[in-house]
Amino acid sequence: MKKIFDYKAWVLDFDGTLFYQLPMRVFMAAWLVLYYFPRPHRWKEIFLLLEYRRLREKLFAADSTNSHQLQLENLSARYNMSTEKILSVMQDWMIDKPKFFIKTFQRKKLIAAVQSAKLRGVKIVIYSDNPVAEKIKALDFVPDFAFWSDDDLIKCMKPNPKGLRNIIRLLELNREEILYIGDRDDRDGACAKSAGVDYCDVEEFVKIF
Repeated sequence: MKKIFDYKAWVLDFDGTLFYQLPMRVFMAAWLVLYYFPRPHRWKEIFLLLEYRRLREKLFAADSTNSHQLQLENLSARYNMSTEKILSVMQDWMIDKPKFFIKTFQRKKLIAAVQSAKLRGVKIVIYSDNPVAEKIKALDFVPDFAFWSDDDLIKCMKPNPKGLRNIIRLLELNREEILYIGDRDDRDGACAKSAGVDYCDVEEFVKIF
């Protein structure tokens, strides 16, 4: 791996990379309990949230076409809930509520490095398995591009390299000009390796500064 500012583009994972995952999960779990404990008639929403991720990965692993719609239909039938209600619950707990904590738990050294890189002309791309457009607004920078697994350009989950390869083509750069920064070797690292780009774990990356 060459010097970090010699790369022409950085591709960054979001959850667990741009912010610390553990404290975020602790606070969100506490909020979940406090919110639903006095609302037993809505406890099935907790199981819906737990099932959402498992089913999502299963469908993408099977390379299903229109997997997002299949996921909604499956959950709707299982929990006797409209797809509109499911989307509302997902929006609330996966996007709206986490925004309260992202800025508090963001990795300040990494954010500072990203800001510096942008000033040097490095293209910044956020690439996540989860929705990111709204959550990005809680950070102290605006990326050049942001994608998640359901976007037309991606349509896969990591470590499938298809999405990253499409991002590389969009950037019109050579693979050796791109650095991927993530927090999971089994997902982000494997994705980068399969796509042929350099990878740096976020914990190692911040030690540079």
